[in-house]
Amino acid sequence: MIPLPDRETGPPAGSLLIVTRNFPPVIGGIERVVAEAARALSRHFRVVVLGPAGGEAATDSGIDYRPVSPVPGSRFLRVTRQLAPRIARELRPVAVLAGSGVMAPAARAAARAAQCPAWALVHGLDVTARHPLYRILFAPAIRGLDGVLANSRATARAARRLGVLEERIGEIALGVDLPAWPPAADRRARIRHAWGVPEEAHLLLFVGRLTQRKGIGPFVEKGLAPLVGADPGIHLAVVGAAPARALGRVAVPPEELVRRAKRAGVGAHVHLVGPLTGQTLDEAYFASDLFVFPVLERPGDMEGFGLVALEAAAHGLATVAFATGGIPDAVSDPESGDLVPPGDYAAMRQAIRRRLGQDPVVRAAATRRFAGTRSWSRFAGELETWVLARLPPGS
Repeated sequence: MIPLPDRETGPPAGSLLIVTRNFPPVIGGIERVVAEAARALSRHFRVVVLGPAGGEAATDSGIDYRPVSPVPGSRFLRVTRQLAPRIARELRPVAVLAGSGVMAPAARAAARAAQCPAWALVHGLDVTARHPLYRILFAPAIRGLDGVLANSRATARAARRLGVLEERIGEIALGVDLPAWPPAADRRARIRHAWGVPEEAHLLLFVGRLTQRKGIGPFVEKGLAPLVGADPGIHLAVVGAAPARALGRVAVPPEELVRRAKRAGVGAHVHLVGPLTGQTLDEAYFASDLFVFPVLERPGDMEGFGLVALEAAAHGLATVAFATGGIPDAVSDPESGDLVPPGDYAAMRQAIRRRLGQDPVVRAAATRRFAGTRSWSRFAGELETWVLARLPPGS
């Protein structure tokens, strides 16, 4: 991670306002990206974040966090839309950055108040959502921004289709932390015992919000069940929970996964772990043999990147995934995994069997080598370059 600026010598010159609906301690890829962006930009600016209450507890020192109650979502959007211009008139920031497309109206209003540029980080669904109200309320604001920074080539293409001008679109490679290697020998056995997974099992891992787009339900039926039929030693651990609030995503309750697993005859092979973070998530990766990412192609609901696949690589896990949305930017085939045609469960099963047959030491070395090229410090450097190049003269 990029170190924070030396506060003993005073804050950086100028302020930058970030308005966001996503911020830790909520677990998710967008939350991590916005937090890393705030951290990186605090090297150059006094960063003020207007975001959901609770985020102040996870904010680095030196970042000024202004909390707003996150529920209900409609009130959060209305209040931030009102507060952002007031804060901008107070700060006179050099720029305003929206953490996602849904915050574009608030960012534009703040930028008008401060007479400065407005930009947004965009993440797949931001530029593909088809809901009529979204197209009326948010899409025009995204098109009217001075710049958007896409998390993958697929997201950048979708931004162009939405009508964002080519010269206003940038792309940025997301990052990952490389944990210490090799992991302690007892970590694998300990976590498997806690989950009720046989120590000798071939353990597949899924990490993510439980939504229809993530495809874990169909994978249990069309991917896991045939695999278990051929090899009863294969198990699946599911880390995550249904989202409490998420634009355009249809939640999949854990009990529905349990029902589908039982109907498919693999109830004893599916282990619902719930959401994990930090060291407990590290242990989940270390306890597993292979990461599966069976994301579905859904019109208007694109997977923008797939940060968990990059995290898996950092922990020595190869990924088998459908090549949809921005996932090809997160998985290097064949170095860090296999990309198979969307919806081709036979190809996915074949790739899983092949990967499980590989030497785990060789497999881990290759995936970590790829992850090592995608650090958060690289993300910070690319973000800083993009932002500084777009500031008005004299900022």
